[in-house]
Amino acid sequence: LMNTTVLGAGPGWVRTANHGEISAGHIVNAAGLYADVVAHWFGVGDEYRMLPFKGLYWYGSWEPGRLKRHVYPVPDARNPFLGVHLTVTVNGQAKIGPTAIPALWREDYGGVHGINAMESLEIARTYPRFLTSKDHDVPGLIRSELPKYSRKHLVRQATALVPAVRVEDFTKRGRVGVRAQLFHLPSKKLEMDFVVERGEGSTHILNAVSPGWTSSLAFASYVIDAVMD
Repeated sequence: LMNTTVLGAGPGWVRTANHGEISAGHIVNAAGLYADVVAHWFGVGDEYRMLPFKGLYWYGSWEPGRLKRHVYPVPDARNPFLGVHLTVTVNGQAKIGPTAIPALWREDYGGVHGINAMESLEIARTYPRFLTSKDHDVPGLIRSELPKYSRKHLVRQATALVPAVRVEDFTKRGRVGVRAQLFHLPSKKLEMDFVVERGEGSTHILNAVSPGWTSSLAFASYVIDAVMD
């Protein structure tokens, strides 16, 4: 269901604001940032919560095609974030990013504008568990990510990958992205692989990690096979 406000769901039905109640033999939950909420309606994945992270980007003024390919750093294996890298867009532009800054709520694309207070409270209740995790370098993540609110600092991170990068060349703010990062409450761990769970008459895609776009067709085929099995 695209561009539809979902009010509730359960085995065999979905209640929407746009189309009323819809019956279904099997429901596939691919709700992204709200996948955990939908799964909980079915009694699935109660041990998970979504911890959203905000990704900021800056576009370069280089002529299209100057950067020939993506350039990635070696990631920190303790955290599921790749780090600042350079990406070539479909129209040949170069962009630098993203950050992995904790988001205030699931759809935190514009700061406090339109903030969902209930979601912010839920995230605030979950973060103490993440901060005490022994499986992730949380203090190091905080120290490295907070300075990236500064454009100059973020762009300078990329000079280690491509020395030709100059701060004054990357001044156009890109579209903000919010990563739907799944957190396992009992183990205090960020999930670093795909998580798909089954429920009564339902399949729930709770975590879809990088390279989600690259693997999307193969992953969709995998989910369909699981549904049909």
